[in-house]
Amino acid sequence: MRSPSARLRIGLALGFCLMAVLGALATGAYVSQSGRHLGADYAALAGDIVRAQEETAELRLALEGLMRAPGDSFHRQRVGKLLWLLPERMAGVRQALRRSELPRTDYSEVLGDFDQAAETLEALEGALAREAPDAGTVNQLGGELESTLAWAYSRLLDSIHGAAAEQRRLMKRLSLAVVVLLLLVLMVAGALMLALARIHRQWLSLHQLSVTDELTGLANRRRLWDRAQQQLALNRRDEGELSLLLADLDHFKHVNDRFGHPTGDAVLQAFSRELARLSRESDLVARLGGEEFAVLMPNTGIEGARRLGERLREATASLALPDRAQGHRLTISLGLAATHAGQEDLDQLYSRADTALYQAKQKGRNRLEIHTNS
Repeated sequence: MRSPSARLRIGLALGFCLMAVLGALATGAYVSQSGRHLGADYAALAGDIVRAQEETAELRLALEGLMRAPGDSFHRQRVGKLLWLLPERMAGVRQALRRSELPRTDYSEVLGDFDQAAETLEALEGALAREAPDAGTVNQLGGELESTLAWAYSRLLDSIHGAAAEQRRLMKRLSLAVVVLLLLVLMVAGALMLALARIHRQWLSLHQLSVTDELTGLANRRRLWDRAQQQLALNRRDEGELSLLLADLDHFKHVNDRFGHPTGDAVLQAFSRELARLSRESDLVARLGGEEFAVLMPNTGIEGARRLGERLREATASLALPDRAQGHRLTISLGLAATHAGQEDLDQLYSRADTALYQAKQKGRNRLEIHTNS
């Protein structure tokens, strides 16, 4: 099972990766959509201008055909349609220019050319309306109209292409700025996540120190009390059993006096390892202070706790002690109490186990006594 710190690191890493992926997708979508929008605007305007150029050239050819064959209905209908279409096309281009982001100074001369072309169109329509149009006049007006509009549309296309190129450059710079900003945000987010992970790791370390006995690495009294309170609450709900075994090393003061405190600390550590080895994973092993230890056994009755206590007593008697205490025989006294369905609070349970421990010492030590709640 992963530790809380490991789970937090994995969660932060996944969150950072998700943020990076979403940021990359959002940036890509922004760049793609903005580029498409920009290209679509200018492409539509350029398309209108190209069609207008084609229609202007087509009008010149239709006029020449009509002058060669004045009675040809096809040429007359085609000329009439183009004379109607060209003003509409110029009006559409004017409207598109007003909606565009082009500066007015870039196309103000083109608007003047449109006004001149409109006057030429009016003159051409008047010439064609005569009963016998003069071919020279019609062709001259058609040539002037084609020349004026061709020049206007050509300059307008140049302006559009230039503006589109400039917008593309600006869009590239903006896209680069967005990418850089995203990277900075990710860097800051990553730094914050790392800081959060470090703070959480430090908090776990401090918390572990606050509930762990420094010498033996076992749980301390505070952790035992917290765990016992939780277990009693569970027992009340589930009507389970809870046993508390207290163990005290017999005549441990003689060990310190004879071999010194460093050896005494080593003996405590050796005993702690043996106590932890004999206990189950579900049990909580704690050092209460000095040479007093406790084992909290959830879902365990008197008989199961007694068997553990006897195994511990026998193992302690044969425990090989370290350093200068080699050859010394260590014994322990044990007191046991159990409660069912959370009928007692922790103080009562501990008091009964402590009474049993006192009885074990009074009866000669190296024994286990049980205090039943009768």
